[in-house]
Amino acid sequence: MEKISDIKTLTEEELKNWLKEVGEKPFRADQIRNRLFCGQVKSFDAMETIPAALREKLSANFRITSLEEAKRLLSEDGTVKWLYRTHDGHHIETVLIPTNDRFSVCVSTQIGCAQNCAFCRTAKMGFIRNLEAGEILEEIIRVNWYLEETGTKHSDGSLAKVTNIIFMGMGEPLNNLEQVHRVCCTLHHQKLFNLGRKRMTISTSGVVPKIKELVDRNTPCCLAVSLNSTNDERRSAVMPVNKVWNIAKLLEATDEYTKRTGNYVTFEFVLMKGITCSEEAAKELIRICAPRRCKVNAIVLNDGDDPTLEAPSPEEIENFLEIVRKAEIQITIRNPRGRDILAACGQLAYNTTEGKNKC
Repeated sequence: MEKISDIKTLTEEELKNWLKEVGEKPFRADQIRNRLFCGQVKSFDAMETIPAALREKLSANFRITSLEEAKRLLSEDGTVKWLYRTHDGHHIETVLIPTNDRFSVCVSTQIGCAQNCAFCRTAKMGFIRNLEAGEILEEIIRVNWYLEETGTKHSDGSLAKVTNIIFMGMGEPLNNLEQVHRVCCTLHHQKLFNLGRKRMTISTSGVVPKIKELVDRNTPCCLAVSLNSTNDERRSAVMPVNKVWNIAKLLEATDEYTKRTGNYVTFEFVLMKGITCSEEAAKELIRICAPRRCKVNAIVLNDGDDPTLEAPSPEEIENFLEIVRKAEIQITIRNPRGRDILAACGQLAYNTTEGKNKC
């Protein structure tokens, strides 16, 4: 078996195989995974149900945590953002978005990103590496630790836990599909996190072959696609991925996804002045959405590093929405969360050259 340092990355079968290799009973895998993902323990020593000798073997071969909190910021709207230092000295960010009884976590799947979308600060980092499944799961577990430490409760008085996962932080999730798939399977497992498919959303810039692979793998999740423009010229200008897989190819992939899974697709649509928020763009969006089982999640451009991009005025936004809604297209405007701590869409980044949090 390939050497994996973070034990949370291992699948159940991989853990059983390792146990056999070191002379232990495979049934211990269920006990170990229970303590990792149900008990969410912070050390191997805290696995009291596991024999001491096995705990020593685990400790000698794996690490149980891979992230270290470097900074935590609290927004005036209740959003929380963490800057985590990875075991090899890089940085990622994780965002908690609490809304009544819903505790959504926006997780990073890569350190940096190679997609180079014009409206996203993460693009300025470049691509460093993929995150392991264990690191992504730890982002979620650490939010649960925070909710427990702060005594946060659901409305029924029970201790609050993460309810929804959004793979929409740093990185392109589908370019790290093997690890993201492992995460989704662990989160969906009835004896572990027991999160339903509809509580997990993978957001992609439009990596067409990976959308098809997502279906082939039967990854338990919903799909969101960053459309962000309605014709190839404008989309290619802000999303280089469109030069490889244009809108026609992207829609072919989303149509296949809908046909094979029976699920609708969410099209994310960043409203940019003079690019995507116009009468022409609204009519083009209608032509794309009308024949499809989909909904549109409109997001007003957040402050970024590209001075050529500008957010539209409230009047322009309302006019755009009115045109689309008159065509009976399901469209919602996302209320930005965490803008004051640069935790909103497209604002996550870490300036490695200056060695400080830039977001």
